[in-house]
Amino acid sequence: MYKILTKIRRMNSSSKHSVILDTNTLLSGILFGGNPKKILDLWVSDQIIVCLSPTLKAEVINKLIYKFSFSQTQIAFWGDFLDLRSKKYFPTQKNTSFIDPGDNFLLDLSEASQAEFLITGDKVLLKLGQRHQTQIISSRDFLEKKRLV
Repeated sequence: MYKILTKIRRMNSSSKHSVILDTNTLLSGILFGGNPKKILDLWVSDQIIVCLSPTLKAEVINKLIYKFSFSQTQIAFWGDFLDLRSKKYFPTQKNTSFIDPGDNFLLDLSEASQAEFLITGDKVLLKLGQRHQTQIISSRDFLEKKRLV
């Protein structure tokens, strides 16, 4: 019985897409809804694996605090949620060749995690289209691939 359950778990986890949600996609899903919210719902229902680095988490939390004035309780909730519901990576490679240095950490994370998708609305990142094994797409395009739009 144990072997069967282990095999089913492996099959289920391998069929899930591994994704990186950039800061604005995460914030849009939390605050505004739309397609980013649908992706967060996929995450909550354990249909995708979200890859996270300390830099991405820090950027999200800082924006929730300083730009959107979230309370300490809300910050604690989202910090815990990010910690408990994502797969953590600690990228060591530092991309320096990208046009927007503020987004290099996302490319570092894509290399460390080997995520299938980087979901973003950033036009400069979207123009790249792909970085190594990671396809860079919008939230709408990702949902279309999953046939959810």
